[in-house]
Amino acid sequence: MVNTIRAGRIEGNPLLGLCERVCIKTLKVFDGCIFRQSNIALTVPLTGFTVTGEPYRFLRLRSGEPATVNDLVVSPISETNNRVSLTVSTPVSVFYETATGLTGWAQGVVNTERDVILSVPSESIVPYSVEVTSSITSSVGSFNADQTSVSVTACLLQIIRIVAPVELLVPSYGY
Repeated sequence: MVNTIRAGRIEGNPLLGLCERVCIKTLKVFDGCIFRQSNIALTVPLTGFTVTGEPYRFLRLRSGEPATVNDLVVSPISETNNRVSLTVSTPVSVFYETATGLTGWAQGVVNTERDVILSVPSESIVPYSVEVTSSITSSVGSFNADQTSVSVTACLLQIIRIVAPVELLVPSYGY
């Protein structure tokens, strides 16, 4: 008799031994796109300085918290394609050094406008959503004269996805 309760190649009839079903909850990606830009000039207003002592010397900028989608507008173009307009708000942290040599950081938000053509599913019981992954980094920049904003040359990576939650029912041979 063939042992069907082991990992590896199935020998014989694969339907023998199926005894359970497993429900896997995940996200289905309907469509997506990626943006990569380098050497983009940004001016970022800052708040929440952790250490004071002007003048500040810029060290680096990086994103850390998840980006948010604002001002989302989906307009049908054809039966399968839609124009998706949105604003991506990416929180960033700016690390700096004070005149006395202390290091600190401050927070800011970089807003970018996106206008893309994506395939969006038609109306259904489970609604779709727009997800954005955004990363901004820079090691080239300086504080502006007001000492409350920075001008940087940054690299930007953004991935925009149209997703919907799905449940997959998969046959299982048990544990």
